Amino acid sequence: MSMYETRKRVIFDLLGQRGTVTIAELKSTLGVSDMTVRRDIKMMAEEGLLRRVHGGAVAIEEQYEDTSFLSRQVEELERKQAIASRAMEFLNGGESIYLDGSTTCGELAKLLATTDKSFLVVTDSLYVILELNNKKNIELLVLGGVLDKDGNTFDGILSVDNARKVMVDRCFFSAKGFSTDYISNAVMTGSQVKQLMIHQAHKCFLLADSTKFGKRGVIKLCDWEDVDVLVSDDALDQRELKPIAQQKTVIHLVHFPLTPTKDVS
Repeated sequence: MSMYETRKRVIFDLLGQRGTVTIAELKSTLGVSDMTVRRDIKMMAEEGLLRRVHGGAVAIEEQYEDTSFLSRQVEELERKQAIASRAMEFLNGGESIYLDGSTTCGELAKLLATTDKSFLVVTDSLYVILELNNKKNIELLVLGGVLDKDGNTFDGILSVDNARKVMVDRCFFSAKGFSTDYISNAVMTGSQVKQLMIHQAHKCFLLADSTKFGKRGVIKLCDWEDVDVLVSDDALDQRELKPIAQQKTVIHLVHFPLTPTKDVS
């Protein structure tokens, strides 16, 4: 990864959290010159990742949002619950599974808490830990790390280092957005752990509702060749998903309230 790409991730992450940054702040944070910061901002503006203003940059409106876990929990809740219910059908019991810090995986954790089947759950999510703690049939493996400002996701060197040592049967994750090309995240938080677990799982499941289709974040998580199954909702146009299906990712679209699924082959 180039130095520009590394700085770009940091700048985009800051904008996603705060909505605005100054050149002086970026110089201090990145440890580079005024000229380098201005050049980076200019290039990112040309890529459509931010808007230049006098003395700094501001986030594009859809990029800056309340990223707290609690605020995201209520967004598209019925879709997420339907997707989580469908995801449960891929579990027989006895598997080791990874759940990320997404609200959709939080809904899946709620369902796991009600089952009698046994699972080993690996997670970097405080919500998942609280949901599944003290469940006799659930063994928890917590990746640890620093709790992010979203109030839910553990991240940092410790999380990443621990994730490198873990292999699982099933990886369930969500993302900021997905297109027919790839899956992406808005910020660095949790992204490295997700990337590791995606590649260290026997099977990988993207749980993402239809509102995320067409959205792109600055962090590329993976390509479709890394994803075995996409579970989303039937507000998506099946014709638009054909390029994904052609890459051998199995697609399951659920209707909410939950009804039998539609599969795109």
